Amino acid sequence: MRVRLGAYEFEKKGVSRFDLRDPYHLAVALSWPQFLTGLTFVRFSRPRAKLVFAANPVVATHNGKPTLMVRIGNGRGAVLADAKAQLNVLLTETTTEGKVFHRVQELQLERAHIPIFPLLWTLMHVLDERSPLNGYDAARAVKANAQVFVAIEARDPTLATTVHDIRNYPAQDLRFGMRYTEALTTARDGTPVLDLTTIGALEPDVGDRQEQGWTEREENV
Repeated sequence: MRVRLGAYEFEKKGVSRFDLRDPYHLAVALSWPQFLTGLTFVRFSRPRAKLVFAANPVVATHNGKPTLMVRIGNGRGAVLADAKAQLNVLLTETTTEGKVFHRVQELQLERAHIPIFPLLWTLMHVLDERSPLNGYDAARAVKANAQVFVAIEARDPTLATTVHDIRNYPAQDLRFGMRYTEALTTARDGTPVLDLTTIGALEPDVGDRQEQGWTEREENV
């Protein structure tokens, strides 16, 4: 599917313009005669963000520091705008007295807001001394029953409304020492191409390279 944003054009693979699992958006995108039928679907449905989440968060080296990353793709044919993200972790801990308690802490993102969301967004949280996950490895994450929660909010211009999505990952889904493979390629004519079917593909974390799509905070922040 080819999508145009002003003079900028890009292509998405693994996504269809019409999604029967999202009757609200489908009805809005229909022609007027079809919409007399589609209105029934709108009445009993809610708009969906239609985001594609990677199956696994990863902890890879970025700028020399271990960094928790969650990659997200825009599964819509249109561009989402004013996207905001929150990342939290639920940890189960045992005090020295043997008391078990649960606590939720926010994980500070390198970039928690992007003005437009056409293709790809990698949420990034550095596991430094300020992070609740500082010093964690796979074994410690499982022992603490670490649950990672991702919440996304964005504006869908097609629907003229705000859409939301939430995804949670148990500790067993975290992949330490792995990173995402490149999901963005370039066609012969120079058009950026995103393959949403490979958005969560992994490879060993060897070396330090830039992540694709929106990632780090602006330089002037």
